[in-house]
Amino acid sequence: MKQDRFHYCLDQLKRFDHDRYLAVLLSPEPIRGPLAAYFSFDAEMMRIPTTVSEPMLADIRFQWWRETLETMTPLSNPGHEIAAALAETIFDHGIAPADLVSFVDLRARDLAEQPFATLEELIEFQRQVAVRHLECTSRITGEILNEETSTIATTHLMVFGLINQLRRIPHDAASSQLSLPLDLMRQHDIDPHAVFQGASSLGIKRAIEEILIYAEDLMVNAGDLDLRSNANLVSALLPTVLRSLYIGKFRSPGFDLFHHSSDIPAFRRQMRYLRVRWSKQFQA
Repeated sequence: MKQDRFHYCLDQLKRFDHDRYLAVLLSPEPIRGPLAAYFSFDAEMMRIPTTVSEPMLADIRFQWWRETLETMTPLSNPGHEIAAALAETIFDHGIAPADLVSFVDLRARDLAEQPFATLEELIEFQRQVAVRHLECTSRITGEILNEETSTIATTHLMVFGLINQLRRIPHDAASSQLSLPLDLMRQHDIDPHAVFQGASSLGIKRAIEEILIYAEDLMVNAGDLDLRSNANLVSALLPTVLRSLYIGKFRSPGFDLFHHSSDIPAFRRQMRYLRVRWSKQFQA
């Protein structure tokens, strides 16, 4: 990949997805560029609904990406640095543009007027995202996982996606979007208008805690992830080890998601990354 495109993708991650930015920096040099391109593409898909004033404008941008991917070739010059970086890298790693079109469709779910009806529906959405993440990153890293390892890795990715969904609640609320599933909102008597106004409540805290407990149960059932036989995939999955840090942040005394940052200091994330990178083992 051309260095200017690599640095552009890296800069986008540094600004909008710092967890994966740090993971890319710790990845082996041969896969650093492809991972940066793929991660920055996904970060762009997640940002689209939050960077437009009307849903129709987001639809237009998602459609541009679909059409760009559908016509992409190794020699494409789409006029967009992230798309050009993808064109330079995905074909060399066995990723078809159609694989990424289905990913665009998943991320466009954020434009839906209705939130997820149930927690199970939200979990299934995160599972589908995790499956596609694992497929693409496995091709980039050249790793072939056995069925058991693949299932565990999918759960680790799925739970991390669920935690990030909770972290997005204030941002989504500012755009009049609901991140919590409707069944939990009814169960805990959460007023959508209060959420849109950035007002925390005991009901919101209880709903978040219920999701956190569910996520922890998923991890216990999945078990630890040992990648000593698939070492190249470690960097792609590093962000999942931050799960417990973010859960601890949610549960810290007096924490208010609407008025306190859910970010974790970079040095703590780096230390967690380094420990797992050396051991190649991800604890549930």
